[in-house]
Amino acid sequence: MTIKKTMSVFAAALLAATAFAQEEEKETTEAAASATDEAAVPKAAAPAAVFTTLPYCRLAEGTAEVLRSGSSEWAQIEEGRFYPLGSAYRTKQGGKLVLAFGVDSTATISGESSFGTRLQPVGEQTRGIVLAYGTVELALANNLREGAFFVTAPGFTVKNPAGESKFVYESVGDGDKATVRCVTGSLAIDGQHFSIPAMRAADEVIIRTSHDHLVTFLYGTSGDYVVRLDQGVRARDDVGEDGQIVSKVEKKTTDWHLSPKTKVIINRCLPSIGERMSVHTMAFDAAGERQSECYFCEGRAEINSGELVTKDKLSAEELARHAAETTTETSADADESDSGSSDAGSDNDNNNGNDGSDTEAE
Repeated sequence: MTIKKTMSVFAAALLAATAFAQEEEKETTEAAASATDEAAVPKAAAPAAVFTTLPYCRLAEGTAEVLRSGSSEWAQIEEGRFYPLGSAYRTKQGGKLVLAFGVDSTATISGESSFGTRLQPVGEQTRGIVLAYGTVELALANNLREGAFFVTAPGFTVKNPAGESKFVYESVGDGDKATVRCVTGSLAIDGQHFSIPAMRAADEVIIRTSHDHLVTFLYGTSGDYVVRLDQGVRARDDVGEDGQIVSKVEKKTTDWHLSPKTKVIINRCLPSIGERMSVHTMAFDAAGERQSECYFCEGRAEINSGELVTKDKLSAEELARHAAETTTETSADADESDSGSSDAGSDNDNNNGNDGSDTEAE
């Protein structure tokens, strides 16, 4: 009986050990299969860098020179060489230079032209150029992330250029003149007291800025796009979370469609005390008629004229004619009223006279 009992316990233990081994083998097999499946599924590759660490010369023809960052002497640029950020580049008559920022990102100059690259920390993923003079042609990927590339000049900054774009920058007697053309793709422009949210293929604008940056002209030359003009700030009352009235200050803007022969003028005045500018913005249609106007002081809601040209305004001739017609109608009504009163008075006098005569006759 003892032997039977011992055999029974041993058999139970053996069955338990066998079951445990089978369960462990099953888990091991499942883990191996899972690992095999994970290995079979390819992992997403890390995104490739859009720009190289340093720009390099892809093409140099004729006189094409570089002024390295920290150097004081111009030197002939060499194809295939990398150059530090913060360097300046120029070509002379008959020369051509193609500077590459990546596989699909190049800046090309030719003739009497020059631009520079922005000095920035190593590892920063954005790139930018600074216009100096002449013509610069950009060719960038159409799917660049926002803020990846920009073009700067006194008075404005071109943001998020994608596709092909062309910039002609020159000095004029009273300042500088920049012609910005979006050849393909899109771009946006930010300036002092104005912005252009989006320019598309074949859109073009001329931006003139005075030497002291107090006057800006925008001329439409091709396409039809929105220019967003600052109109200062305004204060409004709002109900806070605690139910109390809270005064808020909001930025005011107005949108103007810039098309060929239309223009925008922005005048600024520096105060004798303080730093807030007084600003005067105007927009004109192709006929030279003023369609928008506003005076304001930066950051001062109480010093703001608001829009001075109403959207449904009548022309000066129409207003004069309307005023004349109104005046004529009023005079006519007054004359009729006076005539009616005179006639009524005469009738009363006649009636009174007749009554008196009859009484005397009696």
